Amino acid sequence: MTRLVALVAVAACLAGCSSGGGGSSAGSTGPKRVSTLPTSGTVTYTDGRVYTVAPLGSVLRLDDIAVKVQRVAWRPHVDLGTIGGVTVKPPPGTKTFGLVTLAVKNMTGKPERIGLTQIWLRNAAGSPYLAAGTADVPDNLLKMAIPPGKTVTGTLVYPTPAKATGYLLVYRFDDARAIAKANHVGLLRYAS
Repeated sequence: MTRLVALVAVAACLAGCSSGGGGSSAGSTGPKRVSTLPTSGTVTYTDGRVYTVAPLGSVLRLDDIAVKVQRVAWRPHVDLGTIGGVTVKPPPGTKTFGLVTLAVKNMTGKPERIGLTQIWLRNAAGSPYLAAGTADVPDNLLKMAIPPGKTVTGTLVYPTPAKATGYLLVYRFDDARAIAKANHVGLLRYAS
């Protein structure tokens, strides 16, 4: 069961993080097309996807979600819970766990939830890490409902091989289940 979850996570990563993302809806009046992402602003990357980049300490705003990093902590161990009575083990190579506390605003008119593949932690080299869906931490953001127009504060847990500074790759609520087709994503810087 744990191996299946890991394989699904790898497949989602390859689909959602590849450079062959969906086409851009931005025309000639849209964001500038670039081959290097800026430290802040909205641009169309060479893959055709629109990126909104929020600098360290600021709020990332997409059309249906706003996200701000409250704090990042690193722990040598986090209980990842159980699935069907079986203890969930961390992915191979895990040496530390990044606990990222976020304030997330639902800017839609309906209740929303953060999807398992909606917010990825990426280190400075761009290596992607998926949040642990069963992590046993207070205010696990993956288990919270977010009412329309409201902001909640919660934590996502990322099993990683080392502490790292980088950014969060954020997908819109509407794209959380089909990240490979997302036309507009956000990058939110964080510090260790």
